[in-house]
Parts: sequence; structure tokens; C-alpha cells
Amino acid sequence: MDSSQFVNYIMDPLSYEQMQLLYRANNIKYDKVNLYYDFITSLNKLVDKTYLGDDCISSNEEIKGHFEWCFNKTIENFKKENINFINNSDLRKYFYYYYEQLYYKDDERSLEKIDNLPKFSFDFYRTKSMSDVDILIELYKIFEKTLKKV
Repeated sequence: MDSSQFVNYIMDPLSYEQMQLLYRANNIKYDKVNLYYDFITSLNKLVDKTYLGDDCISSNEEIKGHFEWCFNKTIENFKKENINFINNSDLRKYFYYYYEQLYYKDDERSLEKIDNLPKFSFDFYRTKSMSDVDILIELYKIFEKTLKKV
């Protein structure tokens, strides 16, 4: 992919019809996208609200410990609502690397920055680029493997 194709991939909006076709082709459901949106925003808020700063959390082990606590707490909070996420090692890894790069290792951490993932990819009706849809599809499939079917 040359640079102009890459820019188009991340910037050019898809039409509503293109997005709906991709949703149908990948079995993407509105209710589940909203559920996963809620999970991501809940996790984002918990990570940001409970991070004590570099003075208290400085080593990789402490960062991982903070993330693990936040992730487990989010899983626990959803379980209280009878929404059970199981076998979530892929989901855990995905989000750990996401936060590690965009939050923990960034001097300018903010909730707004990490909220771009749900805002750009998991807002069902928002016009998306192909890049946004690819992220949605990839993460949606990971979520689907972890959501316990009743």
C-alpha cells in the first residue's frame, strides 16, 4: 500500500451502505456493539480514574498490576449485571497493549485520548473509515469469543 492508499484507508469515510454491508458480512449486531462500547468506556474510565501517577506506578509490573485490577474490576462489574465475559486472555492482551502504548507510556495521558477507540470504531452509526471498521471487526470478534452465551 502506498502512502496515498494508506491515507485513504484511515481517512476516507465509507458510505452508510458500505458500512451496513460490512456489518452484515461480519455478523456485527447493533446491541452487541453497544455492549462492547460500554465495556470499553467503563474500562477507560476506571483506568484513568484509578491511575495514581508515575510517582506511585512506575515499573512495568506496577503498570501491569494496575491494568489487571482495572480489567478484572470491569469484568466483575458487568458480571453483576449478568453479563459474563469468559476466556478473555485475547481481550486482556489487546487492551493491555492498547493502554500500554496510548496511556501508560504517554506523558500526556487523558481519558479523551483512550476514548477515541470506542468513539471512532464502536459508535455504530458514526461514519467510519475502512481502518475504523477493521478495528471494530477485529475487536468485535475477540469480544464475541469472550462473551458467555446464555
